[in-house]
Amino acid sequence: MNNTKPWEEGNPESKICILGEAPARTEVRLGRPLVGPSGQLLEQCMHAAGIVRRECYLTNVFETEVKKSKTGDMVTTTEGDILWTKKGGLTELGEKRSNGCVERLAACAANVIVPLGGTALGFLVGDNRIMKWRGSILTAGEKAPKRKVIPTIHPAASLRGNYTWRHFIASDLAKAKKESEYSELRLLERTLLIDPTYEEAISFLEDCKHAKAVAFDIEVINHQVSCISFATSPVMCMSIPFVDDGGKDRWSEQAEEDIWLAIEDVLSNPTIDKIGQNLIFDISFLFMQNSITTKGRICDTMVAHHIIYPDFPKGLDFLCSMHTNEPYYKDDGKLWKKPWADLEAFWLYNCRDSATSFEIWEAIESILTDDDYLKSYQDTIDLFPVLIYMMARGVRVDRDALAKTKERVEEQIKKKEDELEKVAEHSFNPASPKQCQEYFYVTKSIKPYISRSTGRPTTDDKAMSRIYRRHHLPEAKLVQEIRSLKKLHGTYLEVGVDKDDRIRCSYNPRGTVTGRLSSSQTIFGTGMNMQNLHPEFKEFIIADRE
Repeated sequence: MNNTKPWEEGNPESKICILGEAPARTEVRLGRPLVGPSGQLLEQCMHAAGIVRRECYLTNVFETEVKKSKTGDMVTTTEGDILWTKKGGLTELGEKRSNGCVERLAACAANVIVPLGGTALGFLVGDNRIMKWRGSILTAGEKAPKRKVIPTIHPAASLRGNYTWRHFIASDLAKAKKESEYSELRLLERTLLIDPTYEEAISFLEDCKHAKAVAFDIEVINHQVSCISFATSPVMCMSIPFVDDGGKDRWSEQAEEDIWLAIEDVLSNPTIDKIGQNLIFDISFLFMQNSITTKGRICDTMVAHHIIYPDFPKGLDFLCSMHTNEPYYKDDGKLWKKPWADLEAFWLYNCRDSATSFEIWEAIESILTDDDYLKSYQDTIDLFPVLIYMMARGVRVDRDALAKTKERVEEQIKKKEDELEKVAEHSFNPASPKQCQEYFYVTKSIKPYISRSTGRPTTDDKAMSRIYRRHHLPEAKLVQEIRSLKKLHGTYLEVGVDKDDRIRCSYNPRGTVTGRLSSSQTIFGTGMNMQNLHPEFKEFIIADRE
């Protein structure tokens, strides 16, 4: 191959094709693709994945240098003509300028094409959502028929401060190396059973009772379990629904009781391992709403993954991309808002969550054991019973005292707002950063304070403190006081108290990078973060006598 083309290099007979966007200035100067800073990072990731560059065929969608908007939403020629947009894909000119790439892909023999970034991905499959599809094994569209596609993040994106992304790139390339050994698509064939009869549901749950391990997952609609899935292996799973078309009850009262008793027999069996993603949610919900106590060894994929890779995302979509070949499917979960719009898709989604969790656990359990992460994992799992008790029990609150304080704080807010109205040159909203910046930096001609994190002007609490201290403006002090009172009012005094005069929260045992607990509102929209209570709120908490 003549290495004087900045858009192409390598043997077209190679099993792996790396597809970039366009040659940059360095590539044009050297006459080779992907040799600039991003290309050097790509080679590092290829090395980590066990891939040698000279064994790959490298090419680009466009043959000439292009420009990309700062937001990444548009690609143009150096003269400014639009080639590609994030919403519309390739323009007519873009299609014309990429015809050479279509011809090169048709002539190459690669089993796997690895598009780098959203532009190359959109060119191949018509969908540019790279952060969703990276790591998935897809089939290319008409521009490269019957070719496997494994998208990954463009290395240039990792150079812009996203260091951990290079690990994702290496993982995707390792998957591409494995898939390059054969041309056909070999996804794991799963048996996903949906829409069962009463007899089929009971029979499957009976099989679960005799399994060594089951993965399970619940979907919640209107504060009730809409469906629950059980997997006895990565390839065998059933979703049992409780809601039918239009949100109607699926079963008769007796049939539903029988099914729930069979589910309880499975979950309360201490000899069966329980596998799932973020199981503290499912276990606590079933305990509080259905009085089911889950027993047995807890195999939580989210907790395990977060302990092994604390800097990585921990959602099931990401875990699937790292530990399975299941293409991205999590958008199907948006059907929870109205599942009867497409019940079958919703139930299949529920099944996949359990089946993939089973597969992920099998993939990471050995890492958890071999690399001495097991103690940290077990310490976290041992918190589950305590946290579930705390979530279910809640804390008693003096509702009357809370209401009186809320009224008092509302009066204080009104008083401070009236004071601000009197001293300010014109009215502005203390809660609006834009209006505050206009007032202090334009009307009052104060030199803007710049946020270190964003590099932009800010009127945050620290800026207001400095303005008050240096310029003695009462408006700045009043803005701080109003914001503080409104935070107290909105975050703590308007907290959703349950009917039994108790407040509760949801705990996440791996809620932070450091492994510290985090807490938030309950799934029912009540309660709050219980770890950072305002000092004034503590006087409303009543200790239980028992």
